[in-house]
Amino acid sequence: MTLCSCLQLLAHDIQPDDCLLGKETGVTCTERDNYRFDVSFGTDSEGYIGRISVKGYTSQDEEPEMEFEGDLVERLDKAPSADEAARWVDDKTDINFDGIPDLMVFIGRNCVGRVSEYYVAFVWNDEEKRFSLVLDFDRISNPVVHPDTKTITSTARTDAVEITTWTYAWVDGYLEIIDETTSTFGDE
Repeated sequence: MTLCSCLQLLAHDIQPDDCLLGKETGVTCTERDNYRFDVSFGTDSEGYIGRISVKGYTSQDEEPEMEFEGDLVERLDKAPSADEAARWVDDKTDINFDGIPDLMVFIGRNCVGRVSEYYVAFVWNDEEKRFSLVLDFDRISNPVVHPDTKTITSTARTDAVEITTWTYAWVDGYLEIIDETTSTFGDE
């Protein structure tokens, strides 16, 4: 299965040295806990909801500090309500286990033959004071974050009678598969 995600991430160019205490730069440094996020959806030429847009704002800015726009896994008949849309953004989970909440944006479910949920993820880079895209996170089906083991698992039905679980860990700033286990229904 190929997931098409057109990703765009924009951030202001604030250099770490600009954030040093007492440096007169005119730059207000962005801190992770200052962010709030707005979600909107876009329609395609047939009137279906096919895109998601997330903008991250800080308390001191009227313009977004970061933006993401991408295709949904499957088009929707109607846009989610405001309450539902707010649940499409998870800005509380620390996916790289550095103690700072990151950002996961739900991009939908693939319900053909099995139900798999997909997300785009960004980790907070505290040195650069910005969110950084996690490459290929949108290919991890049903991600579950495990802070106790500092891993992320992905489980998917890979055959009519089997389920495969992949375990990912962070290696040099990238997620890598460290284990793959396949089980057949009925195995104990």
